[in-house]
Amino acid sequence: MAPKGRFPLKGYTLPLTPKGRSSVIDSPPWHYGGDILAIRFSMDKKRARAYIPPPLEMGPRPGEGMVWFPEWVSVSDAQPDLACVNPERAVYRECFVMLNCQFKGVPGYFVPFIWVDNDFTLMRGFVQGFPKKLGKVYLTKLHDLCPRVGGRAVGARVKGILEAHGERIVEGSMVFTRKAKAEDLPPVKFYLMRHLPRIDDPARPAVHEITAGKVANAKIGDVWAGDGKLKFFASAFEEVADLGPVKVTGAFHFSMGMTITGGEVLHSYVKD
Repeated sequence: MAPKGRFPLKGYTLPLTPKGRSSVIDSPPWHYGGDILAIRFSMDKKRARAYIPPPLEMGPRPGEGMVWFPEWVSVSDAQPDLACVNPERAVYRECFVMLNCQFKGVPGYFVPFIWVDNDFTLMRGFVQGFPKKLGKVYLTKLHDLCPRVGGRAVGARVKGILEAHGERIVEGSMVFTRKAKAEDLPPVKFYLMRHLPRIDDPARPAVHEITAGKVANAKIGDVWAGDGKLKFFASAFEEVADLGPVKVTGAFHFSMGMTITGGEVLHSYVKD
């Protein structure tokens, strides 16, 4: 929050204003519900290690990664009716890449790349430690009553596409083969990096730390497994293709809900 006392401006994030209503995002807790296309892959272990910053270590499945294409609806306690009043401030899509790692023996995933399609989730990512960039995300929309598309069923096909600055960056797809359970999904705990450079000295960060979110009310529903495909495209501006050749090892489509109540700082490079 903005400094207390006589400081005249209010808000959780910039812009701070006298009324405090113009902040890009509200303070947590934040509530989420979404449908996710998840493609699991394996890659060269040494190349994966180069993307995982210490004190994070390689996880129990070194070289494993996932790409998520979610479509979320998200609101805060401060504005619980936002999805009805201003849906453009509550509904968004994203695409992100995560690599298996661990911290003090607790496995999870580090997120080196993520793109989103809305400014509020971009700013919220910076607060949490997600390295979000703006992009356009396209996702297949299944529907039970569409005669030529249909709903979730054996043989259903879905695809996610990420574009940024006029380039196609990531493409993933899945063919549904069977119903699955929440236990079939790789457990996900995100390890993130918050970083803010100093304005007076570019070589010294003002904030540089490893963080993790605090999650409550996590629920998984309607899980499907299938055969997946994944492609990273070379780009003049993005480095996701530098992960190198990857091999798809699984694909899932599922629904998820959760509340992020805040986060915790696990390691500070500035202090340590």
